[in-house]
Amino acid sequence: MLVGGGGQQLWRFFDYLENGHNVIVPWYQGLLEDGQEVFDTLLKQNAKTLLPMNWGCSKALQGEYKREGIWEWRFVANGKQQRLFGIFGNKRKEAIFLIGCSHKGRVYTPSDCLNTALRRAKEARKGAQVDERAIEQTL
Repeated sequence: MLVGGGGQQLWRFFDYLENGHNVIVPWYQGLLEDGQEVFDTLLKQNAKTLLPMNWGCSKALQGEYKREGIWEWRFVANGKQQRLFGIFGNKRKEAIFLIGCSHKGRVYTPSDCLNTALRRAKEARKGAQVDERAIEQTL
């Protein structure tokens, strides 16, 4: 168990694996260095947050996505809005990242990212493979 300041359990974040390949790493590597730093800082801060409703830059989705428990993290990198969709894991203080994408207006890149998040959420609940994301706790 990871423990933060004050002895509280930290959130653990996992990346979804599809056919044995981590689907979040290529999205993360596509961010410029400042975008990676923004994401890494968001991870560090949110790992220490007691309740997910207090996570920075997060929002619950609506409609069928809400029924599947999908939420998003939002931040700007590479001059674009970035989105990272996820769900909560089966254990307390665990979350699974399903897909990362960019967003402008009503256009997502990749264009099918919401449907992909929905499919992966269902597969993750059935026990799909995940890979724990390391978080450097220096904040």
